Amino acid sequence: MRKLLFVFLTIIINYSNLFSQSIEGNFELDSLVVEYTIVSRDIVQTGNDGNSYTTTYDAEKASYDVTIGWPAAGEDALFDFSLPYFDIGDTMAVTQVPLSSLAALQAFGLGLNVDFTDGAYTVNEGSVYPTTDTEDCVTNQVFVPLTDQGIWDNGGHDPILLPGNKVKWGWAIIESGIFANFKAPNMATDVLGQDYGAGTDMESWGYFQANYTDDSYSTIDGLNIGWEAHDGIEADLGVVSDGDPFYVQAEADLGLLNGQLGRSSLPVDSVTIPALAALAASNGITINVPESMPYAAGATGIDFDQDGVPEGATTSEWFYVFDPTGDLLGGGDGVPFSGDEGLMYTGYYATWNTLITLYGITDGVDAALMGGAIDATTGAPNVPMIVDSVLAYTLYYWDMSDATIDTMVARGVPAAATAQVGEWLTAGMGLADVGNALLPYIQGTVVALNAAEQAAGNPALTHSNGALVNVDDSAQDLDIEDFDYDTYYYYDELVNHVGGRIWAQSYATCFPAKWTQRVDSHWMYMGALSTVDDNNITVDKFELKGNYPNPFNPTTKIRFSNDRSSNVKVTVYALTGEKVATIMNKQVNAGAFDVSWNGKSSNGTVVSAGMYLYDVESDGRRLQGKMLFLK
Repeated sequence: MRKLLFVFLTIIINYSNLFSQSIEGNFELDSLVVEYTIVSRDIVQTGNDGNSYTTTYDAEKASYDVTIGWPAAGEDALFDFSLPYFDIGDTMAVTQVPLSSLAALQAFGLGLNVDFTDGAYTVNEGSVYPTTDTEDCVTNQVFVPLTDQGIWDNGGHDPILLPGNKVKWGWAIIESGIFANFKAPNMATDVLGQDYGAGTDMESWGYFQANYTDDSYSTIDGLNIGWEAHDGIEADLGVVSDGDPFYVQAEADLGLLNGQLGRSSLPVDSVTIPALAALAASNGITINVPESMPYAAGATGIDFDQDGVPEGATTSEWFYVFDPTGDLLGGGDGVPFSGDEGLMYTGYYATWNTLITLYGITDGVDAALMGGAIDATTGAPNVPMIVDSVLAYTLYYWDMSDATIDTMVARGVPAAATAQVGEWLTAGMGLADVGNALLPYIQGTVVALNAAEQAAGNPALTHSNGALVNVDDSAQDLDIEDFDYDTYYYYDELVNHVGGRIWAQSYATCFPAKWTQRVDSHWMYMGALSTVDDNNITVDKFELKGNYPNPFNPTTKIRFSNDRSSNVKVTVYALTGEKVATIMNKQVNAGAFDVSWNGKSSNGTVVSAGMYLYDVESDGRRLQGKMLFLK
């Protein structure tokens, strides 16, 4: 079975011979706090043999670039727009899941009921486990009904005593059909809980704490279980295994990581734009706020209340691109409205004019370079040639009228642009950064020139069809109907005089990732083991002994005896005959049994109050009883 990348609720308990009593019993999860840290990893990995490899999955799907497209992502995109780029070791996301009450767990769709015995554990029928599923580079959270039987170990370490009649052990998973393995630390000597670095190959660790009601440690009140799991070879997490989309046995044998974060939805922000619009208004700047949400991408929002948590984070596949700090295209100082924002002249949105300008800059630079704008001997750029090419392409894509082009030339725009680019290059700016800087420069130049011409009583700048040039086209959204596909397809012309904000779509891209989880959980003691197999009891018949208590809330025990080694199945039904849950289905020896039911269906939800039937089946034999569930 595939090893789950998310070890969201790995369960184990440790018991020491220091105490004569046992902590074995049935426990149910009632609170959980989890923090995930996702870090970009290198697709080139070192195998167990010391050589470097790239997994098949990484070779096929891996990317570090968050990209969007318009009018749609993928092959249908006419424009590609790069948002964040993740370098190896970058933290891509930190997610907290605080489910601090039983009600929160139920609302989340989570429920775990577990039996612990000396050296083993059983996750019982009716348990529901949250994990993730990544398909075609789209990651979704799923809730998986599960059962599991595993073996645990204390690593040979003694427990430690804590104030308040508490006992704490390290714990490890030795064998499981579902969960990855963990090693048990020495809780008395190991320094745990520190930040070892997200995504490192540090060994994962866990602890188990039993809480007793008295200093004789005879009556258990509940459990605390916690762990820190690092994605890596040492932790045995995230290793390619059977069931992965691109599973290769040889890669699994080498211990190569194949952890991928699929992003069909990008982190976006539904609060920043309105908040910044209010801030801008106080500075005399008008930002047109869209009616639809989410508003922004490429950021996690701005921390307005200074609590360390950016406001407004959400997810969406479709969004506006908004950049009030200049960081999106690079080179910004992170300060809103400081004058270095690449999108500032379009209302801080990626609009039609933004895309046209970027398109013109890119094609203009490429054409100049292909035409020999870089000296083959010295490597020095021919700045006037590059600037002229960029302006020519940009003005063409903007569909400027001949009169407007003549006005720009007469007012010295090409000469001023050449001088500015020369200053940037002299200051050590690379061509890519120059291209980003040209975006606000060109748009700002058009805005300033238009204002100057009108102030002097001259005609305003126009497109070839006579429409007035308006750089800030953020007051409306661009409808796809405003764009002529046929014209673009046959003539490679991008003409649109309506303009508007771009409503972009994200690409479904897989990011190679390492994961770190920090978990703390609390468990209620529900009583004796839900399934008790006492081979010292001799029974001579297959017999149902009823359930106790009855009526019950929240848990009852169905009691029966079995006179032979066989597979025993215990099933709960509604009075209508509808199956509610299977609470036991396994091979057992002859003996007496108690099987607990917690009043939940197989999907983890609490059933309605009322009468229920239960069947006990063994070797074609069937016994049936009734029980009343109260709320």
